[in-house]
Amino acid sequence: MASFRDITGSRKAVIHLKRAILADRVSHAYLICGDSSSEKQDLAEAFAQTLQCTTLDSLLHTPSYESDDAGAGARRSLPETPDFRSSISPDAIDACGTCRSCVQAKDHNQPDLLTWTHDKPKTFSVEDARRLVDDIQIRPFNSTRKVYIIPDAHLMNTEAQNTLLKTLEEPPEYAVLILLADSADMMLETIRSRCVILELDSAGHALTEDALSLAMNILLNVKDWTLPEILEAVRELSEYKLAVGDFTDLFTSWYRDILYVKATDDTKAVLHKDFTREIQTAASLISYEGIRKILDAIETAGARLRANVNFELTMELLLLAMKES
Repeated sequence: MASFRDITGSRKAVIHLKRAILADRVSHAYLICGDSSSEKQDLAEAFAQTLQCTTLDSLLHTPSYESDDAGAGARRSLPETPDFRSSISPDAIDACGTCRSCVQAKDHNQPDLLTWTHDKPKTFSVEDARRLVDDIQIRPFNSTRKVYIIPDAHLMNTEAQNTLLKTLEEPPEYAVLILLADSADMMLETIRSRCVILELDSAGHALTEDALSLAMNILLNVKDWTLPEILEAVRELSEYKLAVGDFTDLFTSWYRDILYVKATDDTKAVLHKDFTREIQTAASLISYEGIRKILDAIETAGARLRANVNFELTMELLLLAMKES
């Protein structure tokens, strides 16, 4: 599980969250938006782990002391003063990584830090939302807070979002919800108004101009390519192995735009606004099942690359899935 020290981007969001913790002004709900799933997840995990870190909690609640008249070395505690935390640098706000809560978080078994999954990978149903609302009513086991990370919140339909709305309006004092979405515009205004919204840079901005040009060439033309042309694209991709995560994030956001337009016939919330016409055309030509297969193939490719499966073979299989679905 990530900590703030592991995050190299999202500087503004990191600073905002650190200052919120330092000032003891943590909101009950955050909406983190951007087209990089891994970046959103890492930021949410770093925030959640830091909120639950008992070492940091002790630091932020350590009282001041002064000598007592009873003798040298004797001290008595003083109440925290309004400027108690002003002497602490925001750089010090991070999970320690060694306390019991941090160790549990790294092993993904901290009982008061939950990543909320849906029954169906590409759907966040009203039943999933109801299970979440019911679980939130259970008080924390070991911590003062109970933190929920909710990936793919944009997949909630209107009924699911409305189910969550009352909890966002009147949350338990211990609950912190971190919703992750591709775009804030894909959430209801009533949801957005009750969350602190943090917008991250799009994944495409992490790619060089040449790499971005290659990625868009693949997305726009792979359907019409022959096998030799696909193999040539794979060869070009191999020059950007270190940035392959940015490619797969961009591919994911592209096909999620297509899925959104196909489901809603609405383009106002697409991330790739310069390619709205191309996305509309793709949405009219590809089936829901085809989009699902491609998104699954991208996810599988990412898992294979993290497991050090052969790069060229992995990307060839991915591009073939994008062509054939």
